Parts: sequence; structure tokens; C-alpha cells
Amino acid sequence: MSEFKGASREQVEQLYLESLALNRALRQQVAEQRSMIQLLQEQTATHQALIQKLQNQLAKDSHNSGKPPSSDGLKKGRHKSLPRSGQRPRGGNARSKDAP
Repeated sequence: MSEFKGASREQVEQLYLESLALNRALRQQVAEQRSMIQLLQEQTATHQALIQKLQNQLAKDSHNSGKPPSSDGLKKGRHKSLPRSGQRPRGGNARSKDAP
């Protein structure tokens, strides 16, 4: 109490009452922030579940679900019968050069 040495009893009591009021206000603010954090955590969990659901929907097409091929959108698929680049050598028929 050395810092209050020159203060009167009324001044000390006034400071005490002000500190109690400040303490109440800070506790109220902390309680409000806790409830806001709880609400934001719930919203975040809801949003994460929705994002996961939408990502799962985007990943589905007619090959991995029961959806019809017409729902695949404008993706052009590669026909399985066409050769992929690098599978066959370039150039003409090798026999055509040997023929007389």
C-alpha cells in the first residue's frame, strides 16, 4: 500500500470501486467473446462439412457414380480406341520403303 501512502481513505475506496467496476466490465467482455468464439467455431464446422460435401459432389461423374453421362458437363473424354501419343512410332509403314 506504499503507492497509496498520500491518498485519503475516500480516494482509496473510490479507486477500489472503480477497479471492481472495471473488473465486472472486463468479465462481461470476456464472456461475450467466449460466446462469439463458440458461435464462430460452430459456423466453421458447418462450413467445413458443406465444403466437403460440395467437393465430393464435384468429384463424381458418370464413371464413379450412378449419374448419367449427360451430366458430366462439357469435358471431352479421350476415346480408348485412339492411340495415345508416344505409343506408336512416327512415320510411314516401314515395309513401304523396302518394296520394289
